[in-house]
Amino acid sequence: MAKQILALGTTADDGTGTTLRAGGDLINDNFNEIYTALGDGDSISSGISASATVISLVDPNISGTIAGTFAISGTQTAATITTLNSTTVNAGTATIAAGSITDSSGAISFGNENLTTTGTLGVGAITTTGAFKGADGYTIGNASVAAVMTLASSGIVTFADDILIKDGGTIGVASATTAMTIASTGIVTFVDDILIKDAGTIGNATTAAAIQIEADGDIVLSDDLYISGGLLDLKNEGSVSQIKLYCESSNAHAQTLQSAPHSAASSAVCVLPTASGTLIGTGDTGTLPLVAIDIDGGTDIGADLATADLIIVDDAAGGTNRKATLARVITLVQANIDDPVALALALG
Repeated sequence: MAKQILALGTTADDGTGTTLRAGGDLINDNFNEIYTALGDGDSISSGISASATVISLVDPNISGTIAGTFAISGTQTAATITTLNSTTVNAGTATIAAGSITDSSGAISFGNENLTTTGTLGVGAITTTGAFKGADGYTIGNASVAAVMTLASSGIVTFADDILIKDGGTIGVASATTAMTIASTGIVTFVDDILIKDAGTIGNATTAAAIQIEADGDIVLSDDLYISGGLLDLKNEGSVSQIKLYCESSNAHAQTLQSAPHSAASSAVCVLPTASGTLIGTGDTGTLPLVAIDIDGGTDIGADLATADLIIVDDAAGGTNRKATLARVITLVQANIDDPVALALALG
C-alpha cells in the first residue's frame, strides 16, 4: 500500500481537512503496514534497531535483490543473504555460522574485510589480491574429494591425487618463475641445480630407492647400471682411477682394475679376449694355453743362438712350466749322442 497522507485543509479549522476519525484510520493503516513489514503485525521484531543514519539487523534473513554496497558492522552469526546482484560487503567482519550467502547473478566482494565461516565455502572461482588463509591442517576439495589439498602448519601441501599442468607448463618461485618446465612428452627441464637431503633417494613406483645419494656424495644404485652411449669415463681428483669388483659373499673381497700412472703417458687400448677364460696377471701361477702363445708375428733374435739363451720347459711333462738355458740342451744331446733312440725319446 502507498503511504496515506492526512489532508490538513487550506486554513486552520476551515472544515476542508481530513476528519479526526478518517485521519485516525489512515494513521492506523500506515502503522499496520510498518508493523507487518518489520514484525508480526503486533510488534516490531526485536532484531531491528535504528539510529539517525544506521539500521541494525540481528540474525537477519535477507532475500530479494540488493544493489550497491551492503555494509555489515559487527558479527552476524546466523544471517541468510540470497539473490545478490554484484554486491559489496564491507565495513566489518561477516561471520556466517548458521546461514548462507548466495549469489546467482553477480559477484560478492569483500573489501578490506574478513569472511569467516565454520561451514563449507562453495564457489565457482575465487579472486584475491591478498593472502588466502586457512587453519593449520586446512583442506580444499570438491564434491567428490573433500580433502584434495591439505595445508599443514609447517607449510607443506599434500595432494590426495595427481597434479596436472598444461603441456609446456612451468613451476617456479618469485625469483625464478620457470624453475621447472614439463614438456608434452613428460620431460622435465630444470634451469638450475637439483638438491635432495643427505642419503635422499630417487626412484619409481616399483623401486622407491633406486638411487641413493649419501652425505659424502657417493651414489648407491640398488640394481644394474646400463649405459646406452657405450662409453664410461672414469675420472678422478688426483689419484689413478680404479674399478673394484667384489666377490659374491658379503662383498668381502675385491679385485681392482687400475689405470696406468700419469708418468707412463699411456693411452693404450686393452681389448678383452673373444673366448671365455681367465685373465692371467704377472703375479699369477695359472695355466696359459699353448694356443694363446702366437710367435708367428714375433721379431727374430737376429743372432746365433747362445748357451745363455732361455727356453720354456714343461718340467717332466707335469704341467709345471720352468725356464732353461740352451746349455741344458747341449748337455742332454751329449749324454745321449751314442744312443739315437734314447736321444729321440729325450727330445720327444
